[in-house]
Amino acid sequence: MKKIYRTALLSSPIMAAFELSPVFFLHVYGYSLNFWSSLITLTILTLVIWGVNIYVMNILAKSGRGNNAEWYALSYIFTLLLFALLWVFLHLFPELDDRTNKPSIIFPIINILTLNTIILIMSNAIVVRSKKEKVDKELAELKIKNLEAEHQALVGQMQPHFLFNALSTLSSIISTDSDLAKRYVIKLSDFLRYTISAHDHVLISLSEELNFTQDYIELQKLRFEDSFFCSLNVPQEQINQYQIPVYALQSLVENAFKHNLFSEEKPLTVTIELKEDTLIVSNNKMPRRMFLDGEREGVGLKNLNKRYLLIVGKDIDIKDTQTDYTVTLKLIRTMS
Repeated sequence: MKKIYRTALLSSPIMAAFELSPVFFLHVYGYSLNFWSSLITLTILTLVIWGVNIYVMNILAKSGRGNNAEWYALSYIFTLLLFALLWVFLHLFPELDDRTNKPSIIFPIINILTLNTIILIMSNAIVVRSKKEKVDKELAELKIKNLEAEHQALVGQMQPHFLFNALSTLSSIISTDSDLAKRYVIKLSDFLRYTISAHDHVLISLSEELNFTQDYIELQKLRFEDSFFCSLNVPQEQINQYQIPVYALQSLVENAFKHNLFSEEKPLTVTIELKEDTLIVSNNKMPRRMFLDGEREGVGLKNLNKRYLLIVGKDIDIKDTQTDYTVTLKLIRTMS
């Protein structure tokens, strides 16, 4: 309704001038009029007709009926009643109309009906556009809710997978090195505490994700010792400038452990590098045929790629060679 009220106020003087211009340029009625008084009179009349149409729309809206034919019929009926009242008023007070050559009633009727038709067209256009905007907004909200639900489902798939691997590792070292097992449990508890707070987030700061991933790396160092090395090349002054989907970096590092068979003689090396607006994660390849949890190759990466499509709107970039596996993640700049 605000748009209709605003349109009524802005358009009424223009429509009044349009209605009035033939009188001055063509001299149809054969008498002279004062332009400004006539313009003000027609502007008021146009606003009244707008008011009639708004009143009709409100009546139909409150009754729950949205039939255009009923709206148009009531609009023309009320407009003609308004014209009849004005015509009777002028004839009751003839001194208000001092024209010597008075026009036929047919011309004012045509003018007022034309004016009402233009107002109906404009009103209908505003109503249709408002409905479309409302539908588009509702669809956008539903899409966002759907994306959030899908994202939470994808993140939820990752947590049981990680916990299974962590407990499997703990069970393998608890009987051989109790001190290592204790340190592993402490690191694991810190790591899981973070996952609880991060689970409800779609995006987190790069600094938080790096800290989270470094905790994960520490867990793996306790497990693999000299069989694993990590090189981190991320300037500290830049990490607060970016955001990243939660678990994105950690899942790539985990992917390197899951898909490679390494040892002290042939260690696994993971490199994390910040370059412009991208984070590059690479590792040397020593592929294994079977995976610890029996999962098919690529499922975790497909999960991450799907999340990236939902959040960032583009795929992750993967380069797979004979010797190296590299994934490039597009980072999101924080709002300054």
